Amino acid sequence: MIITRIISIYFSPNGTTKKIVTKTAKGIGNSEIQEIDLNTIESRKVERNFSKDELVIVGFPVYSGRLPKLSEEIFKNIKGNNTPAIAIVSYGNREYGDALLELKDNLIKSGMKVISGAAVVAEHCYNKNVATNRPDEKDDLKILDYANRVNDKIKNIITIEKLPVLYIKGHSPYRPLKSNQIPTGDKKCIECGICKESCPVNAIDEINFRLTDSDICIGCGRCINVCPTNARAIRNEGFIQFMKKLEDIAKERKEIEVFI
Repeated sequence: MIITRIISIYFSPNGTTKKIVTKTAKGIGNSEIQEIDLNTIESRKVERNFSKDELVIVGFPVYSGRLPKLSEEIFKNIKGNNTPAIAIVSYGNREYGDALLELKDNLIKSGMKVISGAAVVAEHCYNKNVATNRPDEKDDLKILDYANRVNDKIKNIITIEKLPVLYIKGHSPYRPLKSNQIPTGDKKCIECGICKESCPVNAIDEINFRLTDSDICIGCGRCINVCPTNARAIRNEGFIQFMKKLEDIAKERKEIEVFI
């Protein structure tokens, strides 16, 4: 089949999923590439329709083995017409759980034909000692190889409607969503408001930037990573101890896992 345009769609609060999706898109071919950044509330509200001669690459980070809970609102506004799609998730070298399967299923419900999927290791958003600086150069080469394999598959597709459903590892029904830990600020906060401006779900209080709305926060870690004074953190002692254990649990290097 012939692809006239590649659309990269990503929710990437800390930027890594965006890099992975962008590298994949560039590696696939010479078609025009359009990027759709879903990090803002306004962007997620826009309804978008895609045709069967476009290739849509959709990327999400994994939170405790699932997609972030805001993914539901995103898929309501994505409409395909037997549009070929690639599902990509990034995770912190432990496990990606049911997230990739969940992404595939939601793309299918949105009218897409999922032709491939990949789970790519990325630096952990809470603990930079886990999967540090990944994806690295070795990962980049594997992403490029993956893109070339997907490109070969696309060239051999004659009728997209007749393509069999792609197998993706995971459990159905999915494992329950876990409640996420909530970051807050401390006395090092200088009230610069960078966390408030950067939060993709508007969970930080408008007056007291140290406070976070637990009903809205998705636990993406963005506010922690952008704070110039390191004032924001998750202070739950159990979580802190788990992060220390994670350095040992997830120390063995995992590689990109693909489904084509």
